[in-house]
Amino acid sequence: MKNTFLICVLFLGFNAFTQNCIEAHIGIYHVDIEATMPFFEKTAYAELGILDKEFEQTINKARLILERKSMTLDMSGTTTIIPYSCRSSNKEDGECDLLLDLSKMGVPEEAKEMFLTLYRKGQGQLQIINSVEPKEMDNYIWSRME
Repeated sequence: MKNTFLICVLFLGFNAFTQNCIEAHIGIYHVDIEATMPFFEKTAYAELGILDKEFEQTINKARLILERKSMTLDMSGTTTIIPYSCRSSNKEDGECDLLLDLSKMGVPEEAKEMFLTLYRKGQGQLQIINSVEPKEMDNYIWSRME
């Protein structure tokens, strides 16, 4: 009986631990334009350090919602909800890997193993790195909305 109880406690503890990496990051985020500007300046998004007004409006409206088992990306009038499971990241400085469940999205076979790694960039800030292409949003810095 004691062994069964111990095994249950260890299993539940491990399961809770693997989900805990997301707990500190649950919330609503927006793109921090100032922190992301160095990336924009290296692309066609910004000319002379100034964003195109239409693009800036789109970025200002973008929202990322991280919940315990799913993420919602609201960008350019399109809302996408992607379920995930998570694990502590084994990437250098990575905090949490989101293992995306893309089974209902009709993605190519090579993208089915895709995951996102969360990196803490500052107080309430995240950078999210995609494990596969495209990597356009890898350089966005997301700030938690209060």
